[in-house]
Amino acid sequence: MQIEFENVNYIYNPGTAEEVTALKNITVTVGGDQFIAVIGNTGSGKSTFIQMMNGLIKPSGGKILYDGREIFGQKNEKKLLRDLRCRVGLTFQYPEHQLFETDVYTDVAFGPKNQGVSSEEIPERVKRALEAVGMDESYHQKSPFELSGGEMRRAAIAGMLAMEPDMLILDEPTAGLDPLGKVEILNKLKSIQQENHITVILVSHTMEEVARYADRVIAMDGGEILFDLPVYEAFSDLDRLEDMGLMAPEVRYFMEDLKDAGLDINENCITVGEACREIERILSV
Repeated sequence: MQIEFENVNYIYNPGTAEEVTALKNITVTVGGDQFIAVIGNTGSGKSTFIQMMNGLIKPSGGKILYDGREIFGQKNEKKLLRDLRCRVGLTFQYPEHQLFETDVYTDVAFGPKNQGVSSEEIPERVKRALEAVGMDESYHQKSPFELSGGEMRRAAIAGMLAMEPDMLILDEPTAGLDPLGKVEILNKLKSIQQENHITVILVSHTMEEVARYADRVIAMDGGEILFDLPVYEAFSDLDRLEDMGLMAPEVRYFMEDLKDAGLDINENCITVGEACREIERILSV
């Protein structure tokens, strides 16, 4: 599945004293077998951008195409939007707030049921989705509100996975979790993306997460896309990131310092594992 933005703009409260331009001339294509990170400071346009991918916000100008089809303005717009939202799963920050049923099984089954999935297939979908996020059948009858924060987060993501989307969009899915919980969630998401060959779009302020999991980085500032690059290129220019008010992963600065100290080292390592291997290589020479 591909989503194309062609010169897309969005204005909140147009014609009023509170008018704000949230997106400016966005032209980009997302989709395919990729793990994409969207980065930028608060107010950069990230939330508006991802909500448009799910059809929740209609652009003020420009076009959005889904597999080559424009949905907004068509006679059958409502049907097209419904189909789109079955294919593009979107979870907001603190997705556990989307939980509402009496038990985990019923909550995860809600999406497929509304899709019209047969009653015979729903149990298998629920089981697969929960297993994909590391939750076995012992969780099925538990109240979602009795789970830990990390378990609630995983149950909410399972609810999206049960709809078998082609694209999964997550807005700060690790916010408020402890370090172990963050790693568990992101490891699961990466595995899901690779095993199912879907698109995962992650909005994150944590550059270590972006460096470890993303293939591609879209950086936003002031409602515009400043760059759209493979992850290593995204962190190659430290000055560019700092001009946006962002930082590269800490290990990137450490490697830069070693390079400046005269070591013949690859300063473009962006994860701790890569840095350790590079330092071991230098020491073995």
